[in-house]
Amino acid sequence: MAVPSRVDVDSSWPYLGIGINALNYYSGAFATADVVRESQFRTPQWGDAPVDADGAPTRDALMIFTSTRMGPGVYKLIFKGQASLSVAGVPADGSDQRPFIQNAVYTASTNTTTADVVIPVAIRDNAWLTFDNTRRTASSALDTGVTEVRLWRPGYPTDGSVLFTNEFLTAMKKFHVIRGMDFVAANSNADITWASRTNARHIGAVATGKGQPWELLVQLANATGNDLWINVPTRADDAYLTRLAQLLRYGSDGVNPYTSARANPVWPPLRTGLKVYVELGNELWNWSPGFFGYGWSLGLADAARKTRAHPINHDGAVDATSQDGLYTAHRRWIAWRSSQVSLAFRKIYGDAAMMSTVRPILATQVADGNAYMSEALRWAEGYYSMMRTVNGKTVRIVSSVAPRKVSELWWGGGGAAYYESSAEPTDPADPAQMTAFFEGLPGPQFAMRTAIDATWMRGYGLKSVAYEGGPAPGGSPLGSASWPGSVSAAYNADPRMLERMHAAHQVYQAQGGQMLNYYVYSGAGPWDFVNGLPGATSTVSDTDTVKLQAIDAIRLTRKNGATLGATVPGTVWLQDPQLFRQLYGGASGSWGYDGQAVRFGPGTRGAAFAESILLPVRAAAAGTYRFSLRTYDASAGAQVEMLINGQTAGTWTLPASASGQPVASSTLSAALPAGLSVVRLRSLNSAIWIRDLVVQ
Repeated sequence: MAVPSRVDVDSSWPYLGIGINALNYYSGAFATADVVRESQFRTPQWGDAPVDADGAPTRDALMIFTSTRMGPGVYKLIFKGQASLSVAGVPADGSDQRPFIQNAVYTASTNTTTADVVIPVAIRDNAWLTFDNTRRTASSALDTGVTEVRLWRPGYPTDGSVLFTNEFLTAMKKFHVIRGMDFVAANSNADITWASRTNARHIGAVATGKGQPWELLVQLANATGNDLWINVPTRADDAYLTRLAQLLRYGSDGVNPYTSARANPVWPPLRTGLKVYVELGNELWNWSPGFFGYGWSLGLADAARKTRAHPINHDGAVDATSQDGLYTAHRRWIAWRSSQVSLAFRKIYGDAAMMSTVRPILATQVADGNAYMSEALRWAEGYYSMMRTVNGKTVRIVSSVAPRKVSELWWGGGGAAYYESSAEPTDPADPAQMTAFFEGLPGPQFAMRTAIDATWMRGYGLKSVAYEGGPAPGGSPLGSASWPGSVSAAYNADPRMLERMHAAHQVYQAQGGQMLNYYVYSGAGPWDFVNGLPGATSTVSDTDTVKLQAIDAIRLTRKNGATLGATVPGTVWLQDPQLFRQLYGGASGSWGYDGQAVRFGPGTRGAAFAESILLPVRAAAAGTYRFSLRTYDASAGAQVEMLINGQTAGTWTLPASASGQPVASSTLSAALPAGLSVVRLRSLNSAIWIRDLVVQ
């Protein structure tokens, strides 16, 4: 059977994403038909040139348009204003056929200059255009810059009707989703208000801390037919959220979004049938240098915890002064603000589009079930589902907060899905160590981390999604400063990488992973999908590297079945080391009765028992199953709620049981779909010991 033209997460075929970097002259993406969009303006002394709000130089300037390589041909230069032009570049073949300018013409009636930039043979390293003696208009003084600069690649129209190169689109179409985290500079994007964002008229690369225009990212998705993943600036205010949702749904005039559908929008919206994934910031848990979102969100959380009425402290569980209280506040604030992003898009798109067209994402730290992940999920369930703690008991009460299940706030979530080798080389250039690296790729931690994320997300009714991931030759030592970039490039280009990436994706699916966004097409060295070997000569976007061949193999292979979880019908023993069961309140919980049972009861993190338990199970066939517990030391009237994939499936009122022999509960009947599910047990009123879950 052929792969269908449209694939979604529940298809029998893999659903894959790719991250793209910011547009710049050194990434080697060759992404845009207009070279200026990947260029940067510099002063004659090579500092950053002064530019206006649209990115155009306000003084004489250089425009560096590549630091890698550029193909031969006649490039069409167009700009508003006047300038003395020259071009510099080094022929890749060592000849003296350097680039030159010809046919430069200034038309006063339109204040437009056109010229041909001729590159006789491919050039390498830094190349730039020089704009001297500039005048913005015929009446402007000298050295006032130029505007609306465009430099069109050979063979592409000069009217702006084509934005991206053919080869770049071909590469993107190997995937199903495009993630624009680096494209919009999510790690450093300081935008708070809509007025500060980069508008669609902007030319060239953007300043530090600024992202490329949203409109350009939308048009890339429209051109490829790919779904789109966006990263909302961490500090964006509520009005920004509204305008961004409007831009996605209705398009924009280049500066402001429309508020309703238009027949001929200047910048069209995301086309009908495509989905948009919406994530807040990027890795807000990551305190590493360059991840500014961590500090921003931590500061906002610190301010919020000092306000007793703030939603993150609805249950009074966030201390306003302690360090532990700050950590709890941070985890909850990320969930709260992410939920606000989701609700803002719901207001613009409407209920019917949520989780189908609009898919909000709760991104967390990988395999961190008892920190960012669990705190976010439990907070959201408690605040939005009208669960409250009263006198130490979790009960449902009437609330003014709109009732929302967690699965109505987010479509999916999880951490990253990078995989290292179990045999990381100490000398990456040693052939024997290189062989061992591939034989150990992926290492066993990959399966464990994927299983933990999948268990938590599915346990709350969400899809298990990796916001980014893939092979990690950028990890120590392959990506360290002590080794040249050619080392990791050699690993990426090795034919064995194809087989190991394919095998790793099979592991990801077997452990419950449903959607993996690979990082990154170009511009990030060790993680690149483009050819980074010394002497690479391509002057167009790579479409057939080893890693892209691996994506072809993954995409064209039907999904393998999940192996995560206990097989049911059967007895699910909670201490089974293969179960990947997850306990809230501690990584292992308190085990007794010779390790046969786990202590379970209402409580908080750090208590001597688990407040909830998540158990992955696999049903061979969909149907109605009967569930019962075997417990020790239950007091009369003890209650345990069972949820399946985030949906309440019933509550046991347990019989009293003395120490010694496990006592069986009554039976609850509930439906299970075929394949992987997660059963979540939640104590409602008293502590007990649970031995196992019996499924018939």
